[in-house]
Amino acid sequence: MTVETASVIPLTPAELDERRLAVENAIGTMRIEDLEPDETTLQILSRYANGEIELTETNHLLDEYSRTIV
Repeated sequence: MTVETASVIPLTPAELDERRLAVENAIGTMRIEDLEPDETTLQILSRYANGEIELTETNHLLDEYSRTIV
């Protein structure tokens, strides 16, 4: 699966901070469950945190990717 580069969604600094915190919390939860996100997952989450994609696209990409890593 290829993670494409998209244009940045106009977000306020506070909105970007909220997204970054949400991603940090999601990664932290995974690690608490003794799971380590792989590079592709981190790239998708990073795109969301940086305002490149919306949450619906993030979920779609993660769902699509999860079907490839049986």
